[in-house]
Amino acid sequence: AIGTSVADFTRHDDEKWCEMNRGIYPPLAGALALERRLEVLSHNIGNVHTTGFKKDKPIFATILGQTSGPSVAGIDLFPLVDGLPPDRSQGVLVHTGQPLDIALEGEGFFVVKTPEGNQYFRGGSFYRNVDGILVTPMGDPVLGKKGPIKLPIGDIGIDADGGIRVNNIQVDQLRVEKVPQGEDIGKIGDLYWSTPSKGVPATGTKVQQGMLEKSNVNPALDMVELITVTREYEQMQRAIRAMDEMTGQAIQAARVQG
Repeated sequence: AIGTSVADFTRHDDEKWCEMNRGIYPPLAGALALERRLEVLSHNIGNVHTTGFKKDKPIFATILGQTSGPSVAGIDLFPLVDGLPPDRSQGVLVHTGQPLDIALEGEGFFVVKTPEGNQYFRGGSFYRNVDGILVTPMGDPVLGKKGPIKLPIGDIGIDADGGIRVNNIQVDQLRVEKVPQGEDIGKIGDLYWSTPSKGVPATGTKVQQGMLEKSNVNPALDMVELITVTREYEQMQRAIRAMDEMTGQAIQAARVQG
C-alpha cells in the first residue's frame, strides 16, 4: 500500500501491484501536478513582499505518451510540468522618496555585474557602497553606459531615460535593456535574470526615481487558489489510498486462494 504521500506511490516496486493499478495512473498524475502547483503557489506567496519579484506560473502538458513525467515500475505516467515561465507583468509602483530607490515602468531590466557575468535585475533598491559604486542589495555593481556606476557625494537625480546627475552634473546613464522579441529569458533565484541573447536598449521603459516596484503576486487571489488546490490535493490523496487498499485486498485474496 502507498504511504501518506502521493510521492510514495511513485517508488512502488511491486510489479503485480503496479500492473493491477494501471487505472490509478491518471489520478496519480493529477495529484503530482497539484503537488507541484502547491509548491509554486507557496513560493509565490512567500515572495509577495520581495521588491521586483515576478511570480512563476507552471504549465502542465496534456499530451499522453511522452516520457517527461515520473514512472512506476517502468510504466510512464502522464507528463507533468512542461515549463515554469515567470509572469513578467508589471508590478505596482510605490513611492518611497529615497533617491536610490529606482523602479522601472515597462519591460526593461537593470544590468548588473555578478561573478557569473552580467545579469538582469528588477529589484531597484540600490545603495552606494564604500567605494562609491551603485550596487544591488546583494552587493553587485549596477552598470551604466561607462561601466559600474560611480557616484560622487552630492544630490542625486535620475531622469526618466536613466540619466544620472550628481549636483546637476550628469555622471552616467543606467543601462536598461530588454530581451529581443522571441528570445528566452529565465530567472536565476528570485531576483536575477539571464538570457543567452544579447540585450537591446529598452527605449520604451521609464525610469522612476524614489519608487519601488512591488511583486506582481496578488496575495488574495493566490491564497484562495492555494486553499482550493490544497483541498483538491487532499481529495485526490484519499481517492488514491482507497483504490490502493482495494487492490491490496484483491491481491491478498488471490494469494490466499492460490
